[in-house]
Amino acid sequence: MDAPISAEDPAKLRAALLRAMPLSRMLDYGMDHGDAVHLANAAVSEPWHEVATRLAEAQLTRAEAAADRGDVETAVACYRRATASLIFAQMAFNTDHPAKRALYVRLTRAYQAAAELDTELRVERLSIPFRQSHCTAWFVSRSGARPGPTVVIVGGQSGWGPAFHRQAEALARRGLSAVLLETPGQGDTRMAGGLHLDGNVDRAFSAALDAVRARTGYDGRYGVWGNSFGGLLAARAAVHDSRFGACCVNGADAKPEPLPFRTAREQSRALLGVDTDDEAAAVFRTLWLDPAVERTSAAMLVLHGGNDPLVSLDQQKVFLDLSAHPTLRVWDDGDHTMYNHSAERTEFVCDWFRAQLGRA
Repeated sequence: MDAPISAEDPAKLRAALLRAMPLSRMLDYGMDHGDAVHLANAAVSEPWHEVATRLAEAQLTRAEAAADRGDVETAVACYRRATASLIFAQMAFNTDHPAKRALYVRLTRAYQAAAELDTELRVERLSIPFRQSHCTAWFVSRSGARPGPTVVIVGGQSGWGPAFHRQAEALARRGLSAVLLETPGQGDTRMAGGLHLDGNVDRAFSAALDAVRARTGYDGRYGVWGNSFGGLLAARAAVHDSRFGACCVNGADAKPEPLPFRTAREQSRALLGVDTDDEAAAVFRTLWLDPAVERTSAAMLVLHGGNDPLVSLDQQKVFLDLSAHPTLRVWDDGDHTMYNHSAERTEFVCDWFRAQLGRA
């Protein structure tokens, strides 16, 4: 178990941040290459979130100048790069520190600014009623596209919503739509909506499908794609809502336990709204999947990286047993969620969803 990292030990703090946020992950989430290299190589004495915020502010300045000139395409690209930098700025805080909340508001605004200017993609913010509050989501489709199959995309303990814009865009370019869903315990749904993750999370996915159907009138099969811990949530959604016809699990454990290092422990407690590892373990157990008693009619795609330090192949194979139509894809040198093969991974998954669901 890692020892606590104090403010007096900045070298250990930066090393921990880089383990959680390697260069490959920054690029996967859409950071500019030069910005990502700068953040990874910044001086140990510079607080991570301050460096990432400065990089975002430079991109925002470029975006605003481009918008003023009428160079809309450049403005959209810069707003999205700023969003990615702010994703990594707020990720420096595992718990809901006021600075994390403020940074998350800024990244949401940057993503919204890109949406308002984009003429090729339609990106709409959704507020989905759930329990006593709401779940935040983003509906992404090609501008002018008719209603068609939609894939719900969900992240894990630290990457949410706009972090997966590139996956949503790749689906949209194949004639599908996407919903970037922030479930209870994630992103704006947690920090603004006050909702934490529990064993009823499946209903949030069903509420998202209800919202899409009400908006588009589409009444066919849907997909669900979970990244990291979100893979378990995606599989649960496919088990509990028969409208899901295809499910992708990218780097998840079917029976999670609190992990033995500080970053994951703090993130888990924030996700679940609990104070101890024992409480976290109890909530996690309500999420476990057992193929002996739980099945889905959806086709199941499981992605595994041979160099994943968090999830083993045996832990992932459980998901294959949930479906009568399983597919396993392994990258022997793949990192967690295939950050280091992000382009090939995204293309492979989007092509698979198109084959399973059709296109608009």
